[in-house]
Amino acid sequence: MPRIIALMTAAALATAVTPSAAHAGPPGEPDSGTFAPITAPVAPAGVNAAPAGVNAAPAGVNAAPARVSTASAGVQAAPAGVNAAPARVSTASAGVQAAPAGVRTAPAAAGVSSATAASVPPPDDPVAERLTAALLAAGEAPAGFTPQTDAVDDLFARIPAEIAACGTGARVPAGTVYREYVRGAGEEELLVETLAEPGADAARAAVTKLAGVLPACTSFTRAAGEVPADMGFALSAYPLAPAIGDASAAVSFVMTVPTLKLTVKGRLLAAAAGKTYVTVMLMSEADPKVADLEAAARAAVAKVA
Repeated sequence: MPRIIALMTAAALATAVTPSAAHAGPPGEPDSGTFAPITAPVAPAGVNAAPAGVNAAPAGVNAAPARVSTASAGVQAAPAGVNAAPARVSTASAGVQAAPAGVRTAPAAAGVSSATAASVPPPDDPVAERLTAALLAAGEAPAGFTPQTDAVDDLFARIPAEIAACGTGARVPAGTVYREYVRGAGEEELLVETLAEPGADAARAAVTKLAGVLPACTSFTRAAGEVPADMGFALSAYPLAPAIGDASAAVSFVMTVPTLKLTVKGRLLAAAAGKTYVTVMLMSEADPKVADLEAAARAAVAKVA
């Protein structure tokens, strides 16, 4: 998906040049993406909630720019607490613990940029290690999808939290691990999985929050920040969404980036599986292959159930 990758590249370049406050607030400020405290009601087990919404699917056009590699050999990772990381930061430098291929983790505390902390899981974190091991491997994702080993930051992984919050500044909840997968010669499809372990009640509450986003919220805009362009989201119902795990919710969306003449269609499935909260999202400039998304979501839930 060349233009989505171009969007990631733009994020990398912007992050390398200017600090961004989009990932976390100043030290001491609560993280708007954390699961605690949870005040949303708990959904009954097995209930699949996908409220009716309003379809809004802006049209998109035009050719994709060639993908630009922003990797830079010998660049060291930014220290914890710094809100900007160099593009494609190398984690193989001496003294830096490298993350497993394709794995990213959200920062554990406010004030730490996910562009910095996301590339290296915190050491000696058994929960993060267990969740990382539960992410879909290359052979477990739908046929043709391969892990994206050079994801820039949580540009796409935080979309589920943003949708659930109707764009009100949410980011990837602390302690979340995620992996991106691509399929197609031109990277035409992007699959994103996130796993977090907030506890059974909080996982169900997160599902309930996503299930209740429609019809009150049908659109929002992520203002230019670490990506030097506005990103618009139009939300709608996910027809015939399957029930997965203990409770699940689903939303369809269209993401537009006018400055890139980019329109991407997406579908999002979220589920509570015991004490784990799972989201799986499929994005494509063509219609997303729903069967593949649902198969990936079932496989993801089965690995943590």
